[in-house]
Amino acid sequence: YWEDRLLKAKAMGLNTIQTYIPWNLHEPQPHQFVFDGIANIEAFLNLAYRLGFLVMLRAGPYICA
Repeated sequence: YWEDRLLKAKAMGLNTIQTYIPWNLHEPQPHQFVFDGIANIEAFLNLAYRLGFLVMLRAGPYICA
């Protein structure tokens, strides 16, 4: 999923991707952390790097706040 979207962004001439880190996805319950599947931040960042993108991460509990 990510590679397809990033390649399309690259084809449009983009060189930077901005994305949120929705913490409620990564910590659904107190002290229960999830970093696999679509929540695998490291895999996303590595893919973006491999494709030549800069990444702006927006971490925090609130999205569009």
